[in-house]
Amino acid sequence: GSRSTPVAGAAIAMAARKIHAKAKKIAAHLLEVSEADLDWEVDRFKVRGNDEQFKTMADIAFAAYQQPPEGLEPGLEAVHYYDPPNFTYPFGIYLCVVDIDKGTGESSIRRFYALDDCGTRINPMIIDGQIHGGLTEGFAVAMGQQMPFDEQGNLLGNTLMDYFLPTAVETPTWETDYTVTPSPHHPIGAKGVAESPHVGSIPTFTSAVVDAFAHLGVTHIDMPHTSYRIWKKLKEEGVQL
Repeated sequence: GSRSTPVAGAAIAMAARKIHAKAKKIAAHLLEVSEADLDWEVDRFKVRGNDEQFKTMADIAFAAYQQPPEGLEPGLEAVHYYDPPNFTYPFGIYLCVVDIDKGTGESSIRRFYALDDCGTRINPMIIDGQIHGGLTEGFAVAMGQQMPFDEQGNLLGNTLMDYFLPTAVETPTWETDYTVTPSPHHPIGAKGVAESPHVGSIPTFTSAVVDAFAHLGVTHIDMPHTSYRIWKKLKEEGVQL
């Protein structure tokens, strides 16, 4: 999210480093070697050059309560309070190609390319899901979602029969990519990614639609870009329908 990883994620990372440091002391004690002689692998510390000598985190967690080294308090837990020294800013670039039927005003997204930079990518699968979902929400806002009222003030479009909620049928195919520029203000270089697809996609869709009218001198079309609104704009501009 936009604050989950930049703030909570940083606190978790710093607390994990404290636990890692204490676990290493306990592992060295159990293996009767210096901390400098230990290498870390997933779930274990092993003696450098000897794959048979190691202690798993389960071993270390048990020993943390049963036989901690002298001078260490029992337990393997840590608390860390994190106050961000600065903001983290994700970056990206979005491109959209849209086709418009000048007879009906109907639009279709031919291609949409999204490149995002959210710093260190902790879980790529979740990041991709976040971006795909955000792009779909941006598509809905830009191209169809509206809550109009009639002359009596009654809300129209207040059911899923009338309100545009894109399904897999309406949703375009997203072409996504990424670059990694770690944030200098974050312990592991992560940035937020939650709002990136929403903020970037909506003006991209709009720019693509408006660009279709560029030869007519049009610089603005109200959202959402429904087929009726586009058809109405074509008619206002005197396009041969």
